Amino acid sequence: MKILFIAGPTKSSLFGLAPLAIAARMSGHEVVMASTQEVVPATMSVGLPAFPLAALTLAELMTTDRAGDPLRIPAEDAAFVPFVGRMFGRLAAISLGPLRDLVGGWRPDLIVGGPHAYAAPILATELGVPCVRHLLTGNPVDREGTHPGVDEELRPELAALGLARVPPFHLALDIFPASTRIDDAPSAQPVRPLRWIPTNQQQPVEPWMLSCGPRRRVLVTAGSLVTTTHNFDFLHGLAGTLAEQDVEVVVAAPPEVGRALHDVPGVRHAGWLPLDVVLPHCDLIVHHSGTMTALTALNAGVPQLIVPQESRFIEWARNLSTLGVAQTLAPGEDTPEAVGKVARLLLEDPVHATSAAAIAREIAEMPGPTEVVGQLTEFAFRGLTCASS
Repeated sequence: MKILFIAGPTKSSLFGLAPLAIAARMSGHEVVMASTQEVVPATMSVGLPAFPLAALTLAELMTTDRAGDPLRIPAEDAAFVPFVGRMFGRLAAISLGPLRDLVGGWRPDLIVGGPHAYAAPILATELGVPCVRHLLTGNPVDREGTHPGVDEELRPELAALGLARVPPFHLALDIFPASTRIDDAPSAQPVRPLRWIPTNQQQPVEPWMLSCGPRRRVLVTAGSLVTTTHNFDFLHGLAGTLAEQDVEVVVAAPPEVGRALHDVPGVRHAGWLPLDVVLPHCDLIVHHSGTMTALTALNAGVPQLIVPQESRFIEWARNLSTLGVAQTLAPGEDTPEAVGKVARLLLEDPVHATSAAAIAREIAEMPGPTEVVGQLTEFAFRGLTCASS
């Protein structure tokens, strides 16, 4: 079977889809992972065939329209949601041409797209093949239908196909354990659970990464998108505050950001780290509410202090707090004093570690990628009729 995977414009979206794509390839299926040029190196780093789409970077997709004219990122939540939706629409529009070139000589039997990859259902409709939505976040908007702004941005492409709206996905795969969902509202398509196996770029392992030290270890990260000019002060402040505690602090960040953090006293390591290797030997993670980061921590059974940098992630972060696996400090609440106080609570109160371990056990019981590949094989061979069964 031939399976085309379409990731979003970030490395985290690639790492979200990668376990299933790797399992499909190891099961003998032909697999291609399509992504923006910016994400291609990360795709190849995990051993997947990479097909480059748009040369535009995520920053360019966010700040320029189709004509190349500058866009202003709105500060208001009500305007930001459709703004991001239109970005997803632009990404789909510029992806369709390269994807059509690809499938002209390599016709997939199944297309799997991230929740923001709207080229996936459009291309699947053109080819008459099933399309699966691979969920990557805990936000309800990613589970339900089409993001606001997408249909409007894609109006020319949809009109050319005689469509008024983006076609629906036929099936969704949910990598979140049931207990972490914000709500159980009916989904726009059938949903099946999928255990997500932490996947990220690797580096040579050092002995300390695989063992616990004499002091409790706290991992700090602002994700892979942090730079020396974007979210750097946020990360620097977190690292400095936590280094004042009686703990060992390690900072996971891109190499250039890590080098800029070497001046923070008390930080053992700052730079790129394979979270799947290091996190099981940590006592706490402090992060920006990145979905793959949070899921890696849940998988490892590690309590979390979440300091969301986008309002759309606050609700989901607070839901994890309600479950007892995390504490959340919203923007404005994340003073150094509050960060230090909540970190101490999470390290000293065993209830959070117990709750995190329970979620890890729940994740371990979900159907794994290989099992789900078998289900998708049946799904594809049955064709679109199975979507309504």
